[in-house]
Amino acid sequence: EVLVIDQSSWQLIKRIPVIGQPVFVMARPDGRQVWVNFAFPDNAQLQVIDVKNLNLVQSLSPGKAILHMEFTPRGENIWVSARDDNRVVVYDTSSFTELARLPANKPSGIFFSSRAHKMGL
Repeated sequence: EVLVIDQSSWQLIKRIPVIGQPVFVMARPDGRQVWVNFAFPDNAQLQVIDVKNLNLVQSLSPGKAILHMEFTPRGENIWVSARDDNRVVVYDTSSFTELARLPANKPSGIFFSSRAHKMGL
């Protein structure tokens, strides 16, 4: 589950069912979506939550061992490392269309320079 908590009262607003144990739960820079990846055995999947409606809007299967995700600075794309498939997959975050599959040897972390000055995820 992904838990939605009120920032002021710390009260539980909603429990959103997802396919497995979340690892990273990352907000798109404009705050419209939250993207979730999962621990093994569900780590070939991504799920996307619409923040306005607090519901699941998309499930994707980009490849084996999805370890990290990184949004472009404005959030129009997300780059996803698929370690066991030796590639990085790029998605359009509005249409969920796969834009590219880039070969990479066992990719893991993806960090753009736009995030270099920020702490945490």
